[in-house]
Amino acid sequence: MEHVAVTGMGIVSPVGSTTESFWQHLLEGRRAIAPIPHASALSGNGLWAAVPDSFLAESSLPAATFRNTDRFTQYALVATAEALREAQLNPPLRTAVILGNTMGGLPFVAESQTRFLEDGSRAVTPKLMALVIPNMACALIAMRWNLHGPQLTISTACASSLDAIGIAAGMIERGEIDLAVAGGSETLLSPLVYESLVRAGALSRNPDVASASRPFDVDRDGFVMGDGAAMLVLERTERAAARGAPVLARIRGYGCVADAYHITSPDPSALYEIEAMRNALASAGDAGATCRVVYAHATSTIVGDAAEGKAVGEIYAGEPAVVTSIKGHIGHSMASAGAMCIVAGIMGMRDERIPPTLGTEHVDPKTRFELVTKQARPHAYSAFQVNAFGFGGQNASLVVST
Repeated sequence: MEHVAVTGMGIVSPVGSTTESFWQHLLEGRRAIAPIPHASALSGNGLWAAVPDSFLAESSLPAATFRNTDRFTQYALVATAEALREAQLNPPLRTAVILGNTMGGLPFVAESQTRFLEDGSRAVTPKLMALVIPNMACALIAMRWNLHGPQLTISTACASSLDAIGIAAGMIERGEIDLAVAGGSETLLSPLVYESLVRAGALSRNPDVASASRPFDVDRDGFVMGDGAAMLVLERTERAAARGAPVLARIRGYGCVADAYHITSPDPSALYEIEAMRNALASAGDAGATCRVVYAHATSTIVGDAAEGKAVGEIYAGEPAVVTSIKGHIGHSMASAGAMCIVAGIMGMRDERIPPTLGTEHVDPKTRFELVTKQARPHAYSAFQVNAFGFGGQNASLVVST
């Protein structure tokens, strides 16, 4: 890809609800992992990383915007508003909204079911479906800014936001749309989801908030749940230049390959993660040839990190990559995880810094790359790769450059 510019970014995260606060807190090593409120009845370690409720009060959008919206839609609206403000535009009609999400407003569904069982049918809102269906974040963005381009919700598990951005970038490159608002939003912080993932063995049982999430650590034992949203404004580079918009970065390459192996575990050979990464680098041209920095998916699961570690080691065998993961800061935000990493990587190119991989004390000796740990590292780079791998064998990778 040669013609897709990023001209705006917005985020709602457990460590900050603006891109600047998010970035500074990553560099400072701020950790959002904390005890779940009223967690005494829960099994496991009772930890997750939640977006503070203050994110709405900090938004410039009018309160009426959030009426009859679920939390995942609110995240997306706040992040989109920041991205459009930075891009300094009112979007044209041929603007796509493409957003990754896994299960819509599932926590609200679970709460509604409890109210129904306790209090009967009159306790159930008639707006339940309109609040929680996964496409509603896209729909409300389109309504708020009067957008009439394609409106797509992508659900490819934890790869969702990278797939959304990759699809949007391809549509711009082919001239199908003028502009896109693309990214991901997620809110699955529910005791129901938490207990399911504990029973599946996916979550860490380590009760120490400082090391429950420890990507690529030899003693890692599972991930910590997180939530939030990250949205990008994408437009053709020539269009951005014509209106004098600063180009924050460019989307250069995208790869998407299926494992077709298992519903929750990656193929241990990492063959298809390697293929996704290789395809992204190949389609990125010169940016792919010079890329040596990876913002890894690295959720801190035993098999997931092992497969990705193998893939990164294979791809960058000639010159070991410099790698980081931000899951130790903000947990694993599922569908929005990849887009959050893109925001971090773009800020890192600007400031010539790479944030640390929090929680990791003893790097797995099987890794064949340089993992940034302990503290942020000064490092000049003009391209980076982001990975996102999800349940069902979803493998996505993007290359971003200056």
